[in-house]
Amino acid sequence: MAKKKIDEPSAPLWYVSFSDLVTNMLCFFVMLFAFSSLDSPKKRQEAEDKSENFFDVFTINQNHGANKWLTQGGQGITMAPGMQRNEPAKIIKSVKNKLAKVKMADRLHVVEKDQQIKIIIPTNLLFESGNATLKKSSEEILMALSSILGSINNYIRIDGHTDNIPPAKNSAFPSNWELSAMRAVNVVKYFVTEMKMNPDRLSAQGYSDTRPKVSNATPEGREQNRRVEIIILNKKLSSQGNTW
Repeated sequence: MAKKKIDEPSAPLWYVSFSDLVTNMLCFFVMLFAFSSLDSPKKRQEAEDKSENFFDVFTINQNHGANKWLTQGGQGITMAPGMQRNEPAKIIKSVKNKLAKVKMADRLHVVEKDQQIKIIIPTNLLFESGNATLKKSSEEILMALSSILGSINNYIRIDGHTDNIPPAKNSAFPSNWELSAMRAVNVVKYFVTEMKMNPDRLSAQGYSDTRPKVSNATPEGREQNRRVEIIILNKKLSSQGNTW
């Protein structure tokens, strides 16, 4: 039986390796081009905008959260809107711009931590010593802040702090607990009654001298510790109602 004739290759064998090399180089340059276009400023901005749309915060509470879902047949975990990633920086910039126009602006401080914005105001800019009634001059600061605080939908907490010197014996306040709490309450009342802010978003707390910034051993330290802090929280007022 005659042997079948083996076809001779139509091209040298090195053509196969060369073709593979050219194909790999083509794929490599196509990938380089794709990555360069994905890394453009426009693409990065689009990616950031999309990620912000999905940046929400899960919250669990007695009325709407897991407890009701497990024990009362509720709907389970609820979704509460939070601040977007770049929102704190925008709010801080707006607050600083507003406060820069008021007197004693250099004594006001704005800081951000864990997506909470804290506006620190020395007590003597708002109140007389040992008193919880707002001074007339305090309205300039609070009015400047209200234009920013009223334009956002975040919850806001007012914290009152004192030094470790107890009130005078003839004071209306038995201790610094009452004094710090009433100062915070009066700031809240000003925002609600005078600036017509939504009371559902506001709360007040008094800490007395339990959270000092520095030591109370010196007059300078005690002055730093006497302060009111306006804290813009990450959580926003939900359309479903109050979720404190």
